[in-house]
Amino acid sequence: MTEKYIMRENYIPDGILHDHDLYNVSLDDNVLTLSFETHLFSDQKGNEFCEKYKNFTKCHIKCRLEDEYFCNAELKTSFNRKNMYKVKSISIAEFVDLANSEIQKQKGKKCNPWEYLYTYASPNINEAVIELSIYAKYKGVIYPMCNLELNTKEIEFIWE
Repeated sequence: MTEKYIMRENYIPDGILHDHDLYNVSLDDNVLTLSFETHLFSDQKGNEFCEKYKNFTKCHIKCRLEDEYFCNAELKTSFNRKNMYKVKSISIAEFVDLANSEIQKQKGKKCNPWEYLYTYASPNINEAVIELSIYAKYKGVIYPMCNLELNTKEIEFIWE
């Protein structure tokens, strides 16, 4: 038997969110919300797909966490000279505290924003991974990347 997975049919409605700045993270009643500021980049103007989002200035990603045991944030370092890197796994609650603290520090310096990269989904096992480009110092180590591994049945992309 041969079955095909059609990539474009697994549509994730993240629109123009790639490379946009995260400004707030919250966790209320097992709902994780990531809030981003959005705008069209100059090279996106005139693009039919991107024009759909031109009037929106914010996007909120909301995920209801189903089982906290299967949810975590993986902070990742860059590769070192030996082609190795470190991964630190923390709880979603720890991530929320770290994210908001670091985002506030960076706002004051006007540098190193936290940005959305991608969302990966595996609907058969209710798993989503949201990948972020970050700048975080956690227990003396600098982490430029984060994967949020979430056990969820749905993700909402709310455009404002």
